[in-house]
Amino acid sequence: MATAEGGWGELRRDVWRRTTRPAAHATFVFFFFGSVVLIGGLGIWVELINAAKAPSPSDLLHVRTAMATFFPALIGSTCFQIVLGKYLKALRAVAFVGSTLIAAVGFWLIFDRNLSSPLSLSIGTLASLVSLWFWWIANADNPDFFDEPLDQAAVGGSTDRPLGGDLGGFEA
Repeated sequence: MATAEGGWGELRRDVWRRTTRPAAHATFVFFFFGSVVLIGGLGIWVELINAAKAPSPSDLLHVRTAMATFFPALIGSTCFQIVLGKYLKALRAVAFVGSTLIAAVGFWLIFDRNLSSPLSLSIGTLASLVSLWFWWIANADNPDFFDEPLDQAAVGGSTDRPLGGDLGGFEA
């Protein structure tokens, strides 16, 4: 139910909670950096390594293309996750608008070859960070990434007593 703030306060609190809560869980942070940033961004890392070996303006074009395909894919899939999941209606709207804008930036970077490499890489870096943040808040409540201890099975009292039942078929 929306408050007198028209839902803005609820959206702000939910986004803040989703932004800060996962940082307390090592599993979440390691999964984020290991899977999403390193493996998900593998194309960017490969092109950065190649560009570092032979730096020239044409090498940066490959980095730019890799980056311009990374963040629209990440934010697009994250947007679908938010739109189809159990999230605040306002967060679903933000995800839809945000992903549309970020995807438009990606297409712009891919097709505008006259844009300078430093500017396009700066825009791509910012768009990638926004896309990573979208993934972070979309998965903030996923219990698979929490460090919560597993439920422990109840154990009885002392083990200094004979076991019940027929133990005739077992050898010591």
